[in-house]
Amino acid sequence: MKSKLKEYMSKVEGFENPKISMEQYVTPPDLAADLVFTAYMQNDLEGKTVDLGTGTGILAIGVALLGEKVKAVEKDEEALNIAKENAEKLGVSELIDFVHKDVENFSEACDTVLMNPPFSQHTEEGLKFWSKACEISERVYSISPATGREGIKSFINSSNHRVIDQSEFRIDLPATYGFHTEESRETLVDLIITEDKK
Repeated sequence: MKSKLKEYMSKVEGFENPKISMEQYVTPPDLAADLVFTAYMQNDLEGKTVDLGTGTGILAIGVALLGEKVKAVEKDEEALNIAKENAEKLGVSELIDFVHKDVENFSEACDTVLMNPPFSQHTEEGLKFWSKACEISERVYSISPATGREGIKSFINSSNHRVIDQSEFRIDLPATYGFHTEESRETLVDLIITEDKK
């Protein structure tokens, strides 16, 4: 099932004009499939699920491909329009509620948050995703840069959540912006899972 999920998720189109200010990078389909499938196997997609900062929709679409409903939140209207087109193309748009909003202004409680925040997420800008995710959900599944691991864990431990699992992945990020001199760059990332302490 996971290989089939990855196959479909690989059809999701990326950003037409990625914005460096928002650190817009495409989530590799195999990593996205791992995150979504892990949440599915833990029965964490059966309730109310939110994809914070959905970008062009790969995580939300993965959830919908497994037959579950999901709310996809994104402040960049251009990216959100691509996400809607992707969902339409893959026949899952009826399962996704697209919300044009900054994550800071989103306040609906949910069971599970999925997210791939900006990789500066161990800075003030990026940690707003973690702050919001811990505030509104019971569980969080997030892709995080390995370089920010300790700072992110420290932030989580000071919140109402605790880390229950962390796995390391090695991915190739394709050249996305003009200043990238290599075709792709190998990057270490973590898949971090947290839950509410209560």
